[in-house]
Amino acid sequence: MQDFFVPNDILRVFRGLYPNVDLCQVEWSWEVPGKIYEADFELNGHEYEVEITVTGHHLLTEIEGPEAPKSVRDVLAELYPDHSVDACTWVHYSNGDLSFEFELTSAKDGREFEVHLREDGQFLLEGIDL
Repeated sequence: MQDFFVPNDILRVFRGLYPNVDLCQVEWSWEVPGKIYEADFELNGHEYEVEITVTGHHLLTEIEGPEAPKSVRDVLAELYPDHSVDACTWVHYSNGDLSFEFELTSAKDGREFEVHLREDGQFLLEGIDL
């Protein structure tokens, strides 16, 4: 860990989620200063981002790299033809919900943006750096 203080209560929550991750390999920062901690690390070849509140509640885990299920990719291709997928991130919420964040680039004008789809393929939102 670098010179960023993380209380033991937060480390215990993290350890409960990822007991085999070496804490020396985790980069800690604020997702929301004074409210939400962010832990970034690599596991099994994928980048992880875990968000934990200062009260010790695990909010979500983002995993960058794995390909989304075909049903979700099909919806994305239908909604955004002529766009390339630059990255896919799985967003696992603590309540059990799952969504997918796609980084897209338009073939027409090169515009880069993000699109979020639910696990069932339903559109959630589109924007820049959401």
